[in-house]
Amino acid sequence: MWRLIRRSLAAVARVSGNTVAFLTLAMVLIMFTSTLLSQLFNINFIALQESVTWLHATVFMLGAAYTLQRNEHVRVDIFYQGFSHKTQALVDITGTLVFLFPMCLFILYSSINFVELSWKLNEASAEAGGLPALYLLKSLIWVMPVLMMIEGLHQIMLNIEKWRHAPADKGAQK
Repeated sequence: MWRLIRRSLAAVARVSGNTVAFLTLAMVLIMFTSTLLSQLFNINFIALQESVTWLHATVFMLGAAYTLQRNEHVRVDIFYQGFSHKTQALVDITGTLVFLFPMCLFILYSSINFVELSWKLNEASAEAGGLPALYLLKSLIWVMPVLMMIEGLHQIMLNIEKWRHAPADKGAQK
């Protein structure tokens, strides 16, 4: 059961990471098309330009959990490398519980009014010819911390396994 839950949690970040890969390609192609139209034909579409910005925001919001899963996030590694595997696992579990989860909850809580108001107003782009449904983009402010907490649970489970199966710390052996 533990393994099934862990794999299911891991799949969430993996799917968001794969989605981000395609969105990044779409963003590059749209940017190329927009630049080509602008430079060669002096044609500008606000919606096309805004879609690049929206995709860029989406890539960051959906890609954060995948980045955490792949251990590609920024880590200030002064002492961590010198720690035993057991200690590393405990540091990672503690960091997730003390820093990641509270930050995600803070983002969720502090953005409630912002996102709700956007939905109530049926908010769209302020630019003429811009994209409608800006509230969908703003909803990613809720999606990102939820994905991060799901991946945080996955990381805790991985680190519990790492802690259980790691050899005893050198200091503990006598």
